[in-house]
Amino acid sequence: MKVAVLFSGGKDSTYATWIAQHQGWNVGALVSVLPKGVESLMFHFPNIRWTGIQAEAMGLPHRTIVAGQDELLSLQKGLGKLCGELRIEGVVTGAVASDYQKSRIDQVCDTLRLKSFAPLWRKDPKILVNDLVSSGFRIILSGVGAAGFDESWLGQELTDQRWALLEKVSRKHGIHLTGEGGEYESFVIDAPHFERRVSVNKTVNRWDGQSGYLVIEQASLVHKSAN
Repeated sequence: MKVAVLFSGGKDSTYATWIAQHQGWNVGALVSVLPKGVESLMFHFPNIRWTGIQAEAMGLPHRTIVAGQDELLSLQKGLGKLCGELRIEGVVTGAVASDYQKSRIDQVCDTLRLKSFAPLWRKDPKILVNDLVSSGFRIILSGVGAAGFDESWLGQELTDQRWALLEKVSRKHGIHLTGEGGEYESFVIDAPHFERRVSVNKTVNRWDGQSGYLVIEQASLVHKSAN
């Protein structure tokens, strides 16, 4: 099975990529959609331009689709062209609980006669988090937008202690533990299938008093043995 992965650079799409590879599927390309802005309901915005360096870390081809006013139509046209060129048979996503996103991706795939795979779909959030931690994923927060979060969360790596604190915030404020409702966004700097890790060298925060996101201004790939 040759697949394309809709890739945002966050933990869920990165984890879905790893699962696809463990299935023995040929990941023909990581496909990142560049939305018009942070207000997109479908696609990840913070630091989407750095997905190429993550793809390089995984040794996988990377393609981008620039979203127009109609994001789904842009995705459909872009995927249709890409899958024709690369003979892609299916599309993998990191959807966990968003019916809004999954139903629309499924619709696009159905139109293009592609199989749609969501290996994390309806997985228990706590089990998913445990899997990420035990597998060695290194994740930083690149955006927050819900009660219980403040600017100090931006750029923080999700260590065991930070995950525990995030779980408390989740219970107290009723947010999804994996941020599926857009409560927070993430960026993966290392994972089991990364040949090198991403070193984030320079960042700046964009904060409006209630929500915001981290802008990565400089990043590079380094050997995993490097500090």
